[in-house]
Amino acid sequence: MSKRNPWTGQEILIVDQDDRVLRGLEKLFGDAGLIVTAVSDVNRARELLTNKFFPVVLIDLDTPGADLGLDLLRFAKERSPVTHPMVMTGRRTFEAAAIAFRAGAADVVPKSQDSVVYLRDRVFRACQEVEAKSDGATLMTHLSEVHEDFLREMMDLSRRLVDLEDRLLSREHGSSPSIADVAQISVLLVDDDSTLFSALEKLLPAERGWRLRIAQSGGEALDATSQLAPRVAVIKESLPDLPSSMVVKTIKASSPEAMILLFTPPSGSTVGEVKVIETSRIMTLVPSFTDPAQMAASLEEVREAIKQKAKERRYLKAFRRDHLDFINRYNRIRTSLQGQLGKKEGPP
Repeated sequence: MSKRNPWTGQEILIVDQDDRVLRGLEKLFGDAGLIVTAVSDVNRARELLTNKFFPVVLIDLDTPGADLGLDLLRFAKERSPVTHPMVMTGRRTFEAAAIAFRAGAADVVPKSQDSVVYLRDRVFRACQEVEAKSDGATLMTHLSEVHEDFLREMMDLSRRLVDLEDRLLSREHGSSPSIADVAQISVLLVDDDSTLFSALEKLLPAERGWRLRIAQSGGEALDATSQLAPRVAVIKESLPDLPSSMVVKTIKASSPEAMILLFTPPSGSTVGEVKVIETSRIMTLVPSFTDPAQMAASLEEVREAIKQKAKERRYLKAFRRDHLDFINRYNRIRTSLQGQLGKKEGPP
């Protein structure tokens, strides 16, 4: 069984106004297993280059006029940087070749019988180089896809292991590490009116893991934070001494992990609002705040979010513990492979 040539089936484009040259090259490369599209019209060549990929384009330097083949060469390079554009010329001057090379030609070949073998081999080699680049890119794409699938599997495995560990520990000790991490939630309410605090003490009792404190001014809130950083700070938008924004920034600076709620209490017939301040945005939790029960429900949601964050941190810790060495080895191999492919795909 004959061995398949690496260029077999690839399609090249030949552009020349000389019909005799077109037919001769079409036979030369067609007999060798290449698909050949031969045209004499430059506009047709541009159309083909726009809609189709050719690993090699052979362009007569003077088609359709002196040096006008260079425009087509530049167009081919612009449409596909991977394509090898080669120039054929009947001129015998070095300057003609220099012009073509400066325009981006991969090679310049004299139009003579003596150059036929060289031209044939040069085109074959260019086809092989383009195929190698394509194979390398395909390999890296497949490698990345497999890696992504494997990463998802490993991350899912880490989650299942952590969840299993939580269930086992819950049976043995009554609580899992994720739950224990939020067993006691320290909440600092910054409000010059103690009415909301009194209501929250009843709605969020200590036996359910809530530890409530109140500061009735911004300055008192900052003192309380310096003594014990809260997990959650609930800050009234209008305080008697300091801007609420200053209190928020100070608490965030000293306790980056703290969740901060900013609220406007209801007043008479006007409803209030409860917002959560995140790193890059402010999100409304309760657009119509009228009852302390709504604030309690918001704090329960915040507690669940804290619990989920704690679990996500444990997922990440388990993933790093079990798979980080593999990830590092994979990245070293991938980088090395990319380097090797880059060397193979470099200029001849």
